Amino acid sequence: MTSTRAMVSADHDEEVVASLRRSIRHSEAEYVVPYSVPTVLETVSDPADLVWSDSLAWVVPRIDDDGRLRITVATDVEAVTRHYEWVGRQGERDRYECNARLSTDWWVLWDAAWFGVSPISGERVESEAFSFHFTDGGGISSEMTSIRMQGPPNQTPAQRNELLRAYFDTVRRGSVAEVVDLFSRDAYAGSAVRDYFGGAKPDLAHLATLDELRAHYAGFFAAAGVEDVAVTNSYIRDWYLFAEARWHLRAANGDALRATTAEVFLLAPDGLISGRLGYGTPLVPR
Repeated sequence: MTSTRAMVSADHDEEVVASLRRSIRHSEAEYVVPYSVPTVLETVSDPADLVWSDSLAWVVPRIDDDGRLRITVATDVEAVTRHYEWVGRQGERDRYECNARLSTDWWVLWDAAWFGVSPISGERVESEAFSFHFTDGGGISSEMTSIRMQGPPNQTPAQRNELLRAYFDTVRRGSVAEVVDLFSRDAYAGSAVRDYFGGAKPDLAHLATLDELRAHYAGFFAAAGVEDVAVTNSYIRDWYLFAEARWHLRAANGDALRATTAEVFLLAPDGLISGRLGYGTPLVPR
């Protein structure tokens, strides 16, 4: 007799493998010599094929004209093309050595030693990097990535875990001020996350300033309360935190909703959060 549970598990395993293969195909395309933008773009999902996401979502930090770190966002094919053209002009990728790879049926996180010319600084480096892929459609639908930034020099692993816990606790309580206080005033680089209550189409919200971040949380808490949040996966580094979380929300109209998010939290030198980068599944009834 065949177990239904075993069949479901096997189907899920195949979905995880398919997601991982799309991510690997993209990663390998970025290291083709000579570097080829069309080759990389062949691994990017067609927006018309997206199922659970609303747009492409490419997010990467850059140094702006005043020397500050700022994230940049691309949400359509033309902007993603310009991103890879910038990578080809500014950087040079020699190789990476994978430290960890976490895979699900909708996202893949790579953590690696990275060797090459940094597109951020223009200098040849032996560093670390993460590359975070969402795998909606026929390729990857999103890449959020960064070479290692300066994290808090004296922060302990326990303090990093506490910061992640504090973030979810304060969001659960619905206090805008408490949440924003967890972000660095001096080194906020920006955030890019799914905007669940921003309009008819929940696109990627680019929150470039703390005022925009504050308005985002105010709108979120006005639209829904958090009844429960459970962190289902986490990965803690000394320069970023990662968490996947399942959310149970109660909308202002009384509807019971749920969604799952997966996000990277960049760490600032002062030990606070310098930015959130991530996406999430659609809100559905529960």
